[in-house]
Amino acid sequence: MGSCWCKATMRNEEDVYGPSTSAEWPLTISCVDPSSKSPKIDSAVVDQLVKEMLSLISSFVDNDEESPVSLVKLHVIADKEEGWIQVISSLINVIPLEDPFGPSAITILLDDCPLPSKDSVVKVTKLFRLCAGRTRARDLNLRIERNICVVIGCMAEKMAGPNSVAIFTENTLDYLFSFLMSRQEACIVLFALIALEKFAHTTENKLTIKSRLEKEAENPLLVLETYADCDDFVWRQVGFCAKWALDNLFIVEGRKLSYELADMSNINVILNCQDVSEYLKISANGLEARCDSFSFESVRCTFQVDQGCWYYEALIVTPGVMQIGWATRNSHFLNHEGYGIGDDLFSLSYDGCRRLIWYKARPMAITEVPPWQAGDVLGCLIDLDRKELIFSLNGAPLPPCKEIFEISRYGFFAAASFMAFQQCRFNFGNEPFSFPPTDRKFAAFNEFGQLTDEQKKVLPRRLYLEDLKCETVRDDSCTLCFDDTACCMLEPCGHGGFCSLCTSQLRECPMCRADIVNIRREDT
Repeated sequence: MGSCWCKATMRNEEDVYGPSTSAEWPLTISCVDPSSKSPKIDSAVVDQLVKEMLSLISSFVDNDEESPVSLVKLHVIADKEEGWIQVISSLINVIPLEDPFGPSAITILLDDCPLPSKDSVVKVTKLFRLCAGRTRARDLNLRIERNICVVIGCMAEKMAGPNSVAIFTENTLDYLFSFLMSRQEACIVLFALIALEKFAHTTENKLTIKSRLEKEAENPLLVLETYADCDDFVWRQVGFCAKWALDNLFIVEGRKLSYELADMSNINVILNCQDVSEYLKISANGLEARCDSFSFESVRCTFQVDQGCWYYEALIVTPGVMQIGWATRNSHFLNHEGYGIGDDLFSLSYDGCRRLIWYKARPMAITEVPPWQAGDVLGCLIDLDRKELIFSLNGAPLPPCKEIFEISRYGFFAAASFMAFQQCRFNFGNEPFSFPPTDRKFAAFNEFGQLTDEQKKVLPRRLYLEDLKCETVRDDSCTLCFDDTACCMLEPCGHGGFCSLCTSQLRECPMCRADIVNIRREDT
């Protein structure tokens, strides 16, 4: 379960700070206007709240719980301009470089905080003193600069449209570009690149960035994309993001798209580009996936298993929150609510960052292995004959899981969910496994999977959407997916026009929002 906390009712200032005997809070930060009559803000208090929030992310496991007190307090503080600026300042100063939850924590908090005014965002960017010269300082603080890039990217995403154009100043562009050109620290280059990608969600910014890239003697993205297969896992992320940006946003004339160059001759099973939530990025060979959105993105593979014993592996590229395992077609992808693989009756997963096995949105703590790190290999075995599912980390097995077979006996797919800034690479058997099971015979997906040349193409999202516009829709198609035949009617409301797969994922009627008591199949 992703840490997309429910938005609890905001409390007033006395609930957060206790009864006040004066008009001021303890300390004033330097960025607050001294002439302001608003209560002054204790920066140490905000710093401590950010630290508490960061520690809570690693243990927060129930989206239905009330939001943590520290998060609610930060919401209240951020409701005023001075408070929002102080929260930003604390995030930049406090979030450590080595914490795998750090960038995700910034994204989660800023997504949940009240939307700032354009003036507040402009004021913050000026306080950063952004410029190309800043990146050449000898005493460059990696933590501060990394966090600034994460914050800038979050603000770009939150302030889409004219406000995003207003904050995307020449200094901001120079600052982010200077990291791409210098390529000095992978962790900063990565989030500078992601920030530019999020600014490009607004067309005017996209054209500005593209123009700047074309003016450079050497397009930095063309250099950075060569790191996509790098053994250094941070640079590998940079390469993945650069390649994705060149395929989807900043098209270079004469450069072939990645899917046109991918060698798919020995690949028979991939991540399913038509069975994926909206913001997940998938590599051109269909075997590597990444999320840079605040939502909890999920995907299933193209191969279904119904009997026998099967095994696949996932190379951990980032050590943060991912839930990797197995899911049937009935498993829901509720990305914006924070529900993914392992959060319903029809899927089960392992999260090696928090060391939790997930089933029915309930976690089971694991102590047999340490938290996963970049470069670790997660093994995923399903034995449908013995009715057990076993995870392993670098060959060390975890306790078997059997409960899911009380509900589902067949129809399983390899599947995974990703929190923000997480990435992994799947091996479905197209190359030798690193830690194959030794206690039983098993099969690999790639030995039995079949895909046509057309099905093997992982098109850039923009091309995929263009192809959809050209497709014709049958009169009897499902009105939700426009793929399968509409054959179901919802009761008691009587609305129809939906296929069996879509109705299996509905809790209420999409037409009238009435509760679904029964689904009646109609002859077509």
